Amino acid sequence: MEKGMFYGIGVGVGSMDAVTKKAADILNILDVLYVPAAKKDESASIAHEIIKGLINSGTVVKSRHFPMNYNSENLQKSWQTTADEIEQDVIEGKNVGFVTIGDPMVYSTYIYLLRILKQKINITTIPGITSFLDIASKNNFPLVEGDDPLIVLPATMDTEKLKCYIKNESSIVLMKVYRNFDAVIDLILNEKLEHCSLAVSNSSKEGERVYKSIKDLKKEDVSYFTTILINKKWEI
Repeated sequence: MEKGMFYGIGVGVGSMDAVTKKAADILNILDVLYVPAAKKDESASIAHEIIKGLINSGTVVKSRHFPMNYNSENLQKSWQTTADEIEQDVIEGKNVGFVTIGDPMVYSTYIYLLRILKQKINITTIPGITSFLDIASKNNFPLVEGDDPLIVLPATMDTEKLKCYIKNESSIVLMKVYRNFDAVIDLILNEKLEHCSLAVSNSSKEGERVYKSIKDLKKEDVSYFTTILINKKWEI
């Protein structure tokens, strides 16, 4: 029997019209689609909601729950169990997909599966539009230019390290900002960067909010899906 293929599919930032044609074409030929669920009682995920109108009616959709503790033994077992299922499906000749918001290679849950399966089965990864690219384009906010590097940071990192980057780099993307939001805003204000910083919640999703003035912005004002862009050479 000819082996199938495992597809890691980035489905973009929140709306079906931001899904690439390549991703849509792959979704249409899947035999099985795995979707991550943050809670045990969820039957779908945000990624699944984005692309449910693009899935072939014959595709079997499997929702799998992963605990929200990335260091836990339970999480590792969850990834391994799902990876074993995917491997068996592919060995049986099926085309299998796993969807993730944004791009599969940028802070994605898909990476954990890729690490387990990369030497075992055929894998194709389909890129998607990340939140920071979506935000930059929609708001005419350049990310980086000339010889400057673009620094993409998780705001969950050590505060002193984060402060160092914000102080010394000119083009910065801050992801995962919700948990430490007020501290991040304080770092930006202390460096007097509010005039060249842009915060966006739920980009391309329902309830999208754009904050061009972050001086008085607090955690309770934003959603879990919030990203901040800084470009010291571009004043808002």
